[in-house]
Amino acid sequence: MAFRSQMKTVRNCVTVIIIVLAIFLSLQLLPSAQANTGNDDCLRIAFPEASKDSIPFDMYRAVMHGAGVCVDPVRMPNARAIRSIPSGDIDGVFAGLDIFAEQVGVPVVRGVQVGNPDGLLVVPEGTVTTLKDLTSERIGVWLGVTWSEQMLRDYPHLVECPGGPPMMIDMLEHGRVDGLLINSSSLQLVGGVPDGYTSIRVRKLIVHSWLDAEHADVLAQFNAGTTEFLRKIRSRRKNAPCRQIDRTACE
Repeated sequence: MAFRSQMKTVRNCVTVIIIVLAIFLSLQLLPSAQANTGNDDCLRIAFPEASKDSIPFDMYRAVMHGAGVCVDPVRMPNARAIRSIPSGDIDGVFAGLDIFAEQVGVPVVRGVQVGNPDGLLVVPEGTVTTLKDLTSERIGVWLGVTWSEQMLRDYPHLVECPGGPPMMIDMLEHGRVDGLLINSSSLQLVGGVPDGYTSIRVRKLIVHSWLDAEHADVLAQFNAGTTEFLRKIRSRRKNAPCRQIDRTACE
């Protein structure tokens, strides 16, 4: 009898332990499940890698929330962003050229204009003055940025830089390339034209935000939030130190 009583006590203890563990695990998993549900409702918006030190994601989220849109910003290479729209990994991009719709190959809707930068050829001072002057110079281009690749489509000495503007400037200063094709906004973000170099305008670029067409119903709110965010960024930069693009004036 004593043995049966002890076995019953052991079984009861095991049952209690199992119940307690089940409750503990459910409580641990519950917040995670809620968090995932919340993230699924947010639009994943890609930003260029070059925006790392200049775009405050907390401000972007807050401004978009005020406009009625939940966003989950993420930085990624341009080429990856183009692939990520069709795959559904992202829902839009903060900045893309007018050819973005052709590049992604799926229906997208264009948002407000977010920039109008210059396309620049950066070369050593006193060397070439136009793209036609290039002969054997190694010219770095940002991998996935089609405007620069198209401008020198038949030029045999292009060097694709997957790391974006920071890598491009580093390669230029260490002699791995002789020049760059880069937009003025990205160049400004990495400190402007290096000493001993000059920039030559080669074209004008129009940049808009873009959304997957599946989210066209929130385009008005998305545009309103983007416009307000740009206003706040420009206001904050007014008092920031001026960094030259063409070594003669700040933009």
